[in-house]
Amino acid sequence: MADHPTLRRHLPLIKDLGTQAMSSDESEDEVRRTISYPRVYPAWRSEQLATLLWQADDVAAANATVSIGKRKKAGTQLRLRPHSGKVNTKAAAPPRLPRNCYKTSWLASLLPRQVKALRVQDKDYDFSSNVSPTVPEAMQS
Repeated sequence: MADHPTLRRHLPLIKDLGTQAMSSDESEDEVRRTISYPRVYPAWRSEQLATLLWQADDVAAANATVSIGKRKKAGTQLRLRPHSGKVNTKAAAPPRLPRNCYKTSWLASLLPRQVKALRVQDKDYDFSSNVSPTVPEAMQS
C-alpha cells in the first residue's frame, strides 16, 4: 500500500487502526491445498472505513500474486479470504479515531461512559481516493 499512488495517503490512518480494525478469520478445511478463511467483520467499523480496507486488500492481493516466470514456494498453501456477511460484535474498537471510522448505529448503541472511553475525534476522515473498490457481494444490500 505504501507504493500505491492513491492509497499511500491513508497509511497514517491504517497504522492508527492497528490489528483491532482488521477482519478476523474463520478457519475451514486445513487438509486441502487451498485454505479458505472467511472474513468476519468488526461490528464497530463504518462502511467508509471498510471500503478503504477492501481497497488496501485488493492492492495487497495484487502484490502477493506469483510473478510471471516464478513459481510458488513448495509446501505453501494458497489462503483464500472470501468476504462474508459475518460480524464480530465482540471485536474491540480502537480508540481516538475520527467519528466516521465508526459505524453510526454501533456508536449509538454504546453507553455514554463507553463513548467517553472511546475518545472519538470530533472530525471526519477524508476517505476519498481515485480507486474503485471491489465491494464484496456479501456486504452489498
